[in-house]
Amino acid sequence: MRHAIGIDIGGGSTKIRLVSEDGQIIDRCKVAPDPEDHGDVITDAIADGVNGLIRRGVSVSGIGVGYPGPIHPGNMSGGVGNVAGLNNYPLAQRLTELLGLPARLENDATAAALAEASFGAGRVAKRLLMVTAGTGIGVAMIVDGQAMVTSGGCLGDAGHIIVNGGSHLRCRLGCTGCLEAMASAEALDDLAVAEAAHYPLGAIARHAASFGTQPTAATIIHCALAGDTTAQAILAEAGRWIGRAVASWVHTFAPDVVVIGGGLGAAGTFLLAPLEAEARRCGLQDYFAGLPIVPATMGNDAGIIGAAAQIFVAPVAISWG
Repeated sequence: MRHAIGIDIGGGSTKIRLVSEDGQIIDRCKVAPDPEDHGDVITDAIADGVNGLIRRGVSVSGIGVGYPGPIHPGNMSGGVGNVAGLNNYPLAQRLTELLGLPARLENDATAAALAEASFGAGRVAKRLLMVTAGTGIGVAMIVDGQAMVTSGGCLGDAGHIIVNGGSHLRCRLGCTGCLEAMASAEALDDLAVAEAAHYPLGAIARHAASFGTQPTAATIIHCALAGDTTAQAILAEAGRWIGRAVASWVHTFAPDVVVIGGGLGAAGTFLLAPLEAEARRCGLQDYFAGLPIVPATMGNDAGIIGAAAQIFVAPVAISWG
């Protein structure tokens, strides 16, 4: 059986997996270079992690990278994303030089959607729309097993859809009132800090203090799952913002399933239930009748598995127009 290396580049850390062609993870590691470092420094750290996973006697066909931003033509580098040191950096070429294996980039949301379409929640879907809510918010559309491309080698910057134009909040790239500004993990990080400052005896503040850290989106999720109603309300509001965006994407792309994944998916129904209710409240009945909105089933490794899978059969992009 063939194998590939799958890499998921995140703002906080980079996950690396050895993946078989049937979508199984054989081994794993994680590296955490500073995202502001030069691309060479980041890539050297990734290469060290990959070398630790390559086993004697295991055939590795190549390296698939899930990149947190737009992809340049040729799938060798990416544009402005969540890791500044890799913006416009020849990442695939550098990995090939260091490791002697062919490498290819895919937008991380598209990679996750390809995994769900092949192995997970969208196996029987002809038209899958996937939303990955994490550090940023990614959106991908898979039609008959192939990724739809509108711009930037992916479905454009759909996570920057404006959902609250009257807001003063900006995402890290400077967009005002976009979905990432309102409901990404970074946005929830800020809400967690503000909540802890206003209510130092609240569950969010106390949980963070018990670890001696700043409160984050993960803190909110933990407290919500433990029964804290304030944390649950924060997640519900984030879910409603995402739901409004989902309504617009459903009207635009007419999927037959919507899959919700990413790190915020760990909140479960505290995010998904208000998300679905708001999407159906805002959307047109003709589009939403019989439309399932479901959690991703591949977990946080979906993007890695999808990135690795492109090494076995590189996806053919469906261009817009």
